[in-house]
Amino acid sequence: CRNHGSKWKIILPGRMQGKGRKKRGSQRGEENRNYPYGKEQALRIGIIDADLLYRKRHRFPNLACMKLSAYWKEQGFETELLLDYSQAGEYDRLYVSKVFTDTFVPEHILTRETTIYGGTGFFYDKAPVLPEAVEHHTPDYHLYDQMVKEHSEGEKKKKEFQFYTEYSIGFLTRGCFRKCSFCVNKNSTGAAPASPLEEFYDPSRKKLCFLDDNFFACAGWEKIFSSVLETGRRFQFRQGLDLRIMQKRQMELLASGKLDNGMIFAFDHIKD
Repeated sequence: CRNHGSKWKIILPGRMQGKGRKKRGSQRGEENRNYPYGKEQALRIGIIDADLLYRKRHRFPNLACMKLSAYWKEQGFETELLLDYSQAGEYDRLYVSKVFTDTFVPEHILTRETTIYGGTGFFYDKAPVLPEAVEHHTPDYHLYDQMVKEHSEGEKKKKEFQFYTEYSIGFLTRGCFRKCSFCVNKNSTGAAPASPLEEFYDPSRKKLCFLDDNFFACAGWEKIFSSVLETGRRFQFRQGLDLRIMQKRQMELLASGKLDNGMIFAFDHIKD
């Protein structure tokens, strides 16, 4: 398969080619790694969080990048987060993701035959979804470890990188019924369950961060939310809650849990 500039594509391990791969003196965990398709096909996969590289104050992990890393590690392959573009040629496969449309990515990176890219930053409301096997994989919460270690010395810095180190992150629901013209969800027909909490919940992490578009617009929100309360973890809805559809029951259940850093409400139209 090749990247055709419009979709995430997962290359099946048995078909991945090692043409042009550069050798390294040693590889982490080499003696313990399980290569399901033979050691000669244990290829190196580079992952690029383009927003992290371009936006100097960006401090939030890319969920697609973490899921891709976890998926390929499970297949027995080595993945690594690139902290600049200079080493892109050392990898057999590059995955590039970005959330923001104004994040710049060098053209020579995107036109490489080994590059696969996706995300709302590239395709906005027409962004393709990840393949099911990746979308519903537990994220690799250790993908950013080296980057965080290099940049988070001191208590103030540690707080700045808290979403990389303290939170389980994911979507409980996806979609919205509002169809706001300026939103990436303008083509959505409504909110629906996306992933059960246990799919992305890491018990070793203190807090939960949900990226849902419009959580309370989902008909099954109460049952889903009960799983959040059962963890006893602090939680936040990062994208904001729709105050226009919130009633007493929603407020009571929110207040019964451990809200993290208060609540964020979406403010989409001045008339509201």
